[in-house]
Amino acid sequence: MFTEWIERKKRKRNCKMHFGSDSIRMKDCIVAPVHMISDEIYDNQELDFYVETKYDVYLLRIINKEDRRGIICPAKRDGIIYIISNLPVSRENITKQIERVLNSVEKYGFPNLNNPKFEVDFDIE
Repeated sequence: MFTEWIERKKRKRNCKMHFGSDSIRMKDCIVAPVHMISDEIYDNQELDFYVETKYDVYLLRIINKEDRRGIICPAKRDGIIYIISNLPVSRENITKQIERVLNSVEKYGFPNLNNPKFEVDFDIE
């Protein structure tokens, strides 16, 4: 239990530099893009975001696909929990799609999502 707390604190400290003026506040968390988002988003393009809650930091990856499915990948030692989702995304609807993913993972404990032991598949509503 104590080790998990230390790992969460390390992740929050290591990812702190990504949260700045381009960050978005939503659902009691802060979402920050890892890279600049281009005006045109192509099929199968991956968009990465750090999501910081009071509990932990997660990496949210949105892949521009139509199937509306997601997976939560457990963090390895000194790693980060990945929330990978397939959603149709454009520059105009990116905030709405991020919120959809975060709503979909609430039933698994988000925003206090513990590190799962196995990959968790989920549907995005």
